[in-house]
Amino acid sequence: MNGRSLPLESREMRAFISYMRWLSTGVPDGARLAGAGTARVNEPKRAGDPGHGAAVYSQTCAACHGEDGLGQRAATGAGYQFPPLWGPDSFNKGAGMSRLLTVAAYAMHNMPLGTTYRTPVLTDEEAYDVAAFIVSQTRPEKGHLDRDFPVRLQKPIDTPYGPYADGFGLEQHKLGPFGPIRAKVQELAAMPRTAKAGESDNGSNGSDRAR
Repeated sequence: MNGRSLPLESREMRAFISYMRWLSTGVPDGARLAGAGTARVNEPKRAGDPGHGAAVYSQTCAACHGEDGLGQRAATGAGYQFPPLWGPDSFNKGAGMSRLLTVAAYAMHNMPLGTTYRTPVLTDEEAYDVAAFIVSQTRPEKGHLDRDFPVRLQKPIDTPYGPYADGFGLEQHKLGPFGPIRAKVQELAAMPRTAKAGESDNGSNGSDRAR
């Protein structure tokens, strides 16, 4: 999420493909598997609280990812045993994990180490707030983010960079509350295309804010 694309014929790419094929052994094409994907959190109707999230992080996450969020290096070889969540080696600002609702869902159903989706350790509120804390930290930039999601009504509501089609600002897109944004996006998406004719992509308007 802040690296370089692997050459399609490289040893590493072949290893990834072989591993995925091995994981699929005995699974029919198109089968739905229990536990696949990431369940959502029950989203609080408020903005995320990075202050409370910092306390949750210190208590639950820092033992592996470090109080400074920089992770723990592997004892041998390159890379990390526990990855950084911010800082220069973390995922960049354009990655899916830079979005609060993505982090909250992953944290609740997978963290701390050993947690399963059936037995979450964090509550919805704790996961929401620790995600707000994590996405508020400094991480690598990604160029040309203004070109992401050319049809801006398709941009996830918690995307922490503009421009936006819905009139809400960067801070609310980053930390919530997301209900009003979701409602506005649904309203705009229901409009006849002719009502938005002449705009740059039929999904944005003059009030869009560049990051």
